[in-house]
Amino acid sequence: MITYKFARILRIIFLIAIINACSSKEEYSTPEAVIEANAKYMNEEKFDKVMNTIYKDSPSYSASEIMIKQIFERYDLNYKIVSMKVLEEKDSDAKIEFTQITKKIKGPDFKNNRSTGIHTLKKDGDSWKIYSTEMTNVQFLN
Repeated sequence: MITYKFARILRIIFLIAIINACSSKEEYSTPEAVIEANAKYMNEEKFDKVMNTIYKDSPSYSASEIMIKQIFERYDLNYKIVSMKVLEEKDSDAKIEFTQITKKIKGPDFKNNRSTGIHTLKKDGDSWKIYSTEMTNVQFLN
């Protein structure tokens, strides 16, 4: 028979485990991993996980928060990274050229597109994060 004190200790341990599991942030060991995760979480509309792929001290962090919330409220989009190329990778900085196809699943008017750009990444501890993005080409699809 489990004593009241032992049951209480088990509950506390269980709650601590849940809190730690929920608060743990994913880490991205390669530049490519964070870009893939960003697209995955955009597809799944997991706002907190998307924001975890973005460098907190990025000048566009606040604007990204607003834009992503608006996209999730208005659209259901599909994002697919079709190519990535490491242009530069140093200790804590990287530049990745990418091509992404974005298609509307549902929502108001939207032009499906194939976009190319360059993500600038920075290390946040041991994890890569997206610092900024420069779009270099957008081609609208049928």
